[in-house]
Amino acid sequence: MILVRKVDNDAIFRNNAADAGKVVSTKLSWYVPHVLPALEQKLALHKTIESKASFPGESRMIQYDSIPIPQARTFNWRLSVKSAPENPHWIIVPFQTNKFGNQERNPSLFDHCNLTNMLVKLSSRRYPEIDYDGNNFTQQKFSRVYGDAATFRTKFYGLEELVSSPNIQLSDFKELFPIFILDVSKQSEKLKNSVTDIQINAQFSENLAANTEAFAVVISHKSLIFQNDGQKMCVEY
Repeated sequence: MILVRKVDNDAIFRNNAADAGKVVSTKLSWYVPHVLPALEQKLALHKTIESKASFPGESRMIQYDSIPIPQARTFNWRLSVKSAPENPHWIIVPFQTNKFGNQERNPSLFDHCNLTNMLVKLSSRRYPEIDYDGNNFTQQKFSRVYGDAATFRTKFYGLEELVSSPNIQLSDFKELFPIFILDVSKQSEKLKNSVTDIQINAQFSENLAANTEAFAVVISHKSLIFQNDGQKMCVEY
């Protein structure tokens, strides 16, 4: 775990009559779950170790990045390059205008910036394959991007839709939480086994306001091999 100190202004939201706040960290606790297998599963694990068999697995990796955006109607961002066997599955992109570096603005809220279309290119393939045709926040036409955000928990955690609803109203999504989520998990085997170049392209109905920033969270799956020497298990990335 790596902790990077930032300015306090991006972590505090205060009334304009209050004094400037400061974040002071005095203690950090990291809770790690311990899984105790049932007797039947424990016996099966012992047999696997004794057989010196190796087996595949996966881990989940999260990458975060941000960048200031020029005052224009289009935005292109070459995010990163991923090497096999690390495969991006989800790319989450929100925007903020004038919400950083000022404690009198709420840094946990985002702006839709009148976005009309967004796509991600993984090497030569684009996601989604069909544009967000007709997306217009001014005219209340944003049901598709809202639907992508509303169903994210269901797909990500594999839960039933009835118990994984985000309970975010359409009006709240527009005014408070316009977060754009792109599912890039459906990839060809050729793309999964090659170096992947990630690029984000966004279009807006008008020039972006000054002091607008874009954020990106890339959630990837990485293949692992659990090597077994008969006494302990080792992970090979």
